[in-house]
Amino acid sequence: MEIKSEWDILAKIKSAIDTRGVRKPPRLIMGIGDDCAVFEVNGDRYGLITTDISIEDRHFRRALSSPQDIGFKAMMSNISDIASMGGAAQYAFISIGIPQSCAEEYVLALYDGMIDAANMAGVALAGGDISKSAHLVLNIALYGEARKRHLTTRSGAKPGDIIYLTGALGDSRAGLEILLSGETSAADRYPALMEKHNRPVARFGIVTEIIQMFNPTSMIDVSDGVLSELWHICEESKCGFRLIEDKIPLSADLRRYAAEKNRGPLDYALHSGEEYELLFTSPKDITRTMSVNINKIPVTVIGSITEKGFVTVRNSREAEAPISGFDHFKEQ
Repeated sequence: MEIKSEWDILAKIKSAIDTRGVRKPPRLIMGIGDDCAVFEVNGDRYGLITTDISIEDRHFRRALSSPQDIGFKAMMSNISDIASMGGAAQYAFISIGIPQSCAEEYVLALYDGMIDAANMAGVALAGGDISKSAHLVLNIALYGEARKRHLTTRSGAKPGDIIYLTGALGDSRAGLEILLSGETSAADRYPALMEKHNRPVARFGIVTEIIQMFNPTSMIDVSDGVLSELWHICEESKCGFRLIEDKIPLSADLRRYAAEKNRGPLDYALHSGEEYELLFTSPKDITRTMSVNINKIPVTVIGSITEKGFVTVRNSREAEAPISGFDHFKEQ
């Protein structure tokens, strides 16, 4: 049978592991179903492990991106997963498949990008593996830790919770569009959009402040699109959402670029992946009485958690939310 959905095949794999795999050891708190696996370390801390793969011509194209940018983004996507669960990344293990067409200098440039990202988050490169392969493949496994009281999963959202978002959305998708178009003049005019796509920086630097200020009930990073991420939270939390599209933060550059293309900036924001902003829920409505910026990163209310259903609101009009996002086995 042809694989038609990433999420369907993952559900079947999880079912097979649950029924036929080795019995879950007591120290394993959480396996498949969130951004990281979680296990006991000691009385105060959980260990977090995540892994992510980047494959040439699926996640990146060598002709369009520098090796430094490819390596940077591959490492940063894993750092973001650790941050989205309230943790801090510590050790990275890099496995790389190298095609014959890759020169030594190219591989070292990939590592330059990964080292840049790891240094930003204080992550030590602790090991890995190298093999020859038909295509360039990067797989990074990351270990981190979280205080038990800081651990934040996808499954804790409750009806009545406020939905918050860090930063703005849509810049990465616009940057990708410029990259694919080959419009060098647009790339020169919109360097911030290009930077957001090529070198997105995860919000690992404000996780502690978010936890202290908001006591979030659930959290996820925006890697596949905001609608997809909200769906993941609600699937795990057994609830619904009401997303107010007009409240989604948009950068000035995105507004200008979208106007040039005669498109609405929200079209970019709703379907943009690889943003690595944090999307979280909380019973606290702090922004009602104050504007919240953490280390110059704005935090914005964009909706609320409901008992059931997925609803979007634009110009005061409600509609059923089209659940979308990146799926490796669907045509994009």
